[in-house]
Amino acid sequence: MSGDPSPPEEGQLSVPETARLSLEFCFLWFIANYLVAACLEYTSVASSTILTSMSSIFTLIFGALLRVEAFSYKKLIGVLASLTGIVLISLVDLSGKDNDENRGDFPHKSHTEIAIGDGMAFGSAVMYGIYAIVMKKRIGNEDRVNMPLFFGLVGLFNCMLLWPGFFILHFTGVEKFQMPPTSKIWIIVLANSASSFISDYCWAYAMLLTTPLVVAVGLSMTIPLSLIGQMILSSQYSSALYWVGACIVLLSFLFVNHESKDEEVGKEEVEMGGGIAWSLRFWVAGK
Repeated sequence: MSGDPSPPEEGQLSVPETARLSLEFCFLWFIANYLVAACLEYTSVASSTILTSMSSIFTLIFGALLRVEAFSYKKLIGVLASLTGIVLISLVDLSGKDNDENRGDFPHKSHTEIAIGDGMAFGSAVMYGIYAIVMKKRIGNEDRVNMPLFFGLVGLFNCMLLWPGFFILHFTGVEKFQMPPTSKIWIIVLANSASSFISDYCWAYAMLLTTPLVVAVGLSMTIPLSLIGQMILSSQYSSALYWVGACIVLLSFLFVNHESKDEEVGKEEVEMGGGIAWSLRFWVAGK
């Protein structure tokens, strides 16, 4: 079972068209990024990274529904295997005890708080899947959009439309707003802002150059890095089951990536064969 992606192939978007597209995507972008940042209040970095990697599952589902990403049972097996690994990771999180020496500085959260954090990371994965597929559907080719202009307008619209959120979150006590108290915090904020911009910029370009599912697969490479970083920075040494789950997720994503590449090669061979057959028919007709 498969579907042929059919992205638009019109000319480059004008400034008004880019502005309308940015307005449509600014809320999706904000929700996805807010959830992935806010979930760190309740769950670990490694669990957040692995759960947000579920975006590949939703990318495959939404892509097949909108005929942007070709569906295959091999891809389905790969994403189901990744879901199995993610379940193992969540079980380790939810079974953690305050006196568990393997959990380092992070154990002071209730099961409810950890479940909330994992749920927010899961929600971010859903939003990223929607964002990627709709963007590929609307743009199709990287040549059609001025990426710096697109992201600049996304940021502008977020500032213009979402500023009341500062006051709402502050006065309701959900998230108190204050300026960074030290120069060290300022450096962290600025470094995080720069890295987020670079990662989003590269992600969007890669998604338009390849396919949404391949890019979602590539994000899985952050999983072993986050686990290693958690060990070094937080002295949090995860159990063997945690690592087994992470390995399953990583291997399943690599499997999906390989399947996508084989599919693309097969498509190119079919197109080349069709072109040769058409040329032969034209030559025979001329004879």
